[in-house]
Amino acid sequence: MRFLLSRTDALGDLVISLPVMARILERSPDAEIHWLVRTATAPVLAHAPGVAGIHMREAGQDLVALIRDLKPDAVLNLGHRDQEVLPAARAAGVKVRVGRARGLGQILAATHRLWTGRTGSGRHEAQHALDFLAPFGWSGGAPPLPRLALTDDERAAGEADLAAYPNPRLGLVLRGSGAGAAPSPEWWAQARAAFASKGWTPIALAPPESADVPENDLRRLMSRLAACDAVISPSTGPAHLAAALGVPTLCLMGRRVAHGPDRWKPLGERVAALPYPGPEDDLGGGMDRLDANEVLRALETIR
Repeated sequence: MRFLLSRTDALGDLVISLPVMARILERSPDAEIHWLVRTATAPVLAHAPGVAGIHMREAGQDLVALIRDLKPDAVLNLGHRDQEVLPAARAAGVKVRVGRARGLGQILAATHRLWTGRTGSGRHEAQHALDFLAPFGWSGGAPPLPRLALTDDERAAGEADLAAYPNPRLGLVLRGSGAGAAPSPEWWAQARAAFASKGWTPIALAPPESADVPENDLRRLMSRLAACDAVISPSTGPAHLAAALGVPTLCLMGRRVAHGPDRWKPLGERVAALPYPGPEDDLGGGMDRLDANEVLRALETIR
């Protein structure tokens, strides 16, 4: 059976949806999995186990033709805000079309619809993604961990990029590109000194304009994350990348229900989430109340 999984939103959304592919292959090892993604996030899927094809979502493209040429048996619109995908799949004659009940066109085009809300449910976003497999009887249960892969050459490039920084290396992601909470530059400056005093070599890896190493592409960021002994990051895409690469990851998280650990903690074998203390709004300075020594203690639990 051939699946087209559409995830045309952000980097973290794509990584957190990888358990859908893993679950399909657990239950149907001969399944063929294709992804429809944005050009900016597509490199993440290179060399990922189980990916049969990567297709770009571009403005103004003939989406019906793309889907008709691919001939999938099912289209799962995991990125429900892209409301052109399911109508295009219906026009292309796809038999199984699964989407959230968002937008009249998508509702009418879907053969199977997800009506339940996500915010405040206490369920992880990966579990919500697995709901798209309900028509096949494959939803529910603990989500498989996302797995990303690097080539030997990519790992060597990451090590070379960070060769000037002695181990143990502590990769830092200072903030994300969205509206999520992150500590201030002043907090990071003090925290970096505290991390260094405990023997760590802190290295800012993202965002590019604040990094200690020259800007490069997304795969190179993955290589640099993998060259670290641990990563500290607010809730943003690189945190999910690090966790899926098997790097010990400490995620500094906010407390808003829609953005908290229950729903958005990165998935990995050595991952912890540390919410900031106090009642402040995520964007009102709450992250700066984190104690760097508490961060270090949390980091030791996942090493």
